[in-house]
Amino acid sequence: MTNTITHLPRPNKTAYLVVTSLLLSGSLWAQKTPEREKNDSIAAKYKNENAVYTNYTEHLIITEEEGELQANSYVTMDKLLISDIAPTTYNADVFWSSDLHPVTDYSATASIPDKKGGYKKVPNYGLGAGGQFTGSFYDDVVGLEAYYTGLTKNSVTETKYTLESTNINLLPGFYFQEDIPILNSIYEVTVPDYVNMKFIIKNDKNINIKETKEDKKDGKITYRFTAKDLRAFKSYSRVPSAEYYAPHIIPYIESFRLTGAKKDSVILRDPDALYKYNYSYVKDLNIRLDTPLVRVVNDITKNDKSQREKVAHIYNWVQNNIHYIAFEKGMQGFVPRPADTVFKRKYGDCKDMASICMAMCRQAGIKAYFATIGTTDIPYSIGEVHSQHCFNHEICAVNLDNEWVFLDATDNIQPFGANREDIQGKEALISIDANNYKIVKIPVEAAEKNAITDSTFIHLSYTHVAGSIKQSATGYPAWNMIRTMNDYKNEDRDKIFREMLSRGADNYQQLKYAVKVNENKNVTLTADFNLPDYAHMIGKEYIINMNLERPFGNQRMNDTERSVGYYYHNKSKTTEVVVLDIPEGYKVAHLPAEAHGSLDGVWNYKISYTANKEKVVLTKEYELQSLSLDASAFAMNNKVIDDLNHAYKESVVLTANK
Repeated sequence: MTNTITHLPRPNKTAYLVVTSLLLSGSLWAQKTPEREKNDSIAAKYKNENAVYTNYTEHLIITEEEGELQANSYVTMDKLLISDIAPTTYNADVFWSSDLHPVTDYSATASIPDKKGGYKKVPNYGLGAGGQFTGSFYDDVVGLEAYYTGLTKNSVTETKYTLESTNINLLPGFYFQEDIPILNSIYEVTVPDYVNMKFIIKNDKNINIKETKEDKKDGKITYRFTAKDLRAFKSYSRVPSAEYYAPHIIPYIESFRLTGAKKDSVILRDPDALYKYNYSYVKDLNIRLDTPLVRVVNDITKNDKSQREKVAHIYNWVQNNIHYIAFEKGMQGFVPRPADTVFKRKYGDCKDMASICMAMCRQAGIKAYFATIGTTDIPYSIGEVHSQHCFNHEICAVNLDNEWVFLDATDNIQPFGANREDIQGKEALISIDANNYKIVKIPVEAAEKNAITDSTFIHLSYTHVAGSIKQSATGYPAWNMIRTMNDYKNEDRDKIFREMLSRGADNYQQLKYAVKVNENKNVTLTADFNLPDYAHMIGKEYIINMNLERPFGNQRMNDTERSVGYYYHNKSKTTEVVVLDIPEGYKVAHLPAEAHGSLDGVWNYKISYTANKEKVVLTKEYELQSLSLDASAFAMNNKVIDDLNHAYKESVVLTANK
């Protein structure tokens, strides 16, 4: 589905103004214009930066045209080039156009310092396509680029464009930060006084946003949001999307009353209104199916004795016979296609997969419904944001024995009854009928269902270590391994699995490996390997660190400025066992002590050693109990990580029998 309005990263952009003061008559400076002096002052303030936006403004204007509301956003980017490299590094502005939000007008002008203390204004040197957004198989979002040449240090560029909103329910959001600092970031919205606007401000903890509302005599209202002295936008790893931390505003129209109307038109006042709007996309879909699809349903369910069996067979058939593609083009990013169309094409996007799953279930006598949802890329709840900003995905919902089961055939790996990793814990808006819906939270899979059991058997030949591996996986770890096998072939697959199984040291040598997938889509990996010169021999003693793998060891949070949490894909439980054959003539001289630690509610570990005359066994257990680590817990997390890494350094000592 997607087509949610998101903040897309822009490449390096335009150029700016600084002062070029030249000597007159060999000793006198040309008198600078007030504009040059102002920009000189800004350049001095940002002397350690390459460039700065002096003003980044967006003015959304909503008007009534021929009995309908129209919306256009007018964007201006004023950039000042400060450093010597800025004229060639920050000499372009990129903005984005799509079917839903087309760019209808744009211009670009450069102001280059002249010898008289002012500027020489020249039109832009080029306007063209900056490339197509590649987030989907097909996406109608295209970058437009205003690029400048002939700029000098202290130049100024001004890029303007107009963005039309073709659907009044899908207004774009505004993001306060960019890839360079901004002196003034301004968002204005002007509407007729009969339009009731609402704004959701997100992630404003570390910036000061000033809000004002101005009622004008001509029947218009202007809302203004301003922020000053914003540093360059910084992205963070292991966060689903920038919407979790980028300061931004989500505007939406709650209701309005057009000229001459007797009552308000309610659009997005609450979840009820949002649902009615969503339901309009699917209310007339799949009323009747063509004969070929009916025959398929009858054939694949003819021997089934329960509804659950029928749904499972339908889901598996769609997984195996309908090819998933992500297709984004205007309202086609929101409106599902009829099941018959999907059946004939043999491909479709998430909405189309939901459509054919729902239609086939209903043909089999099972109540099934569309369910609109936002993946983990979207941090908003339906109760918080009453707009399409909440959603970027569509699935099918079936109620079996008073339990909601979700069919998401966009994933052709996961078995019936499982949910994609990226919708765990998210709200599904289930369309029952014109007046009824349910909001159901997708369950988060328990850690023990995503289990990895890794057993390593090693023996010593002087300092050389030889061994074998058996690794079993269930749940998301297993399904991700299957995807790896499907995505990579031959030598590329060998390389990926070597990286996956590698342990001990960089000189790990994988001699062979094998992969087995059972009917429940659990995965077993086996491998043989060598670790040359891994063990140490000092006199009559062997010293070997049996911690061949070190989970969580690199998850120390070292970014002191990071105020956003760290996110995991799924809960999990891992058990590692390393079995060392004691060489003939040797015995255990030292076993490391047991170690354990935990970060309450997030993760824990336990490490223990046992030994007899023949073997030393190291057992390590880890459990990830949460999908996220809050920034407030970083210091405590680091303490647990430090203790864990200390335990990883402990070695087993074997000594020769006397």
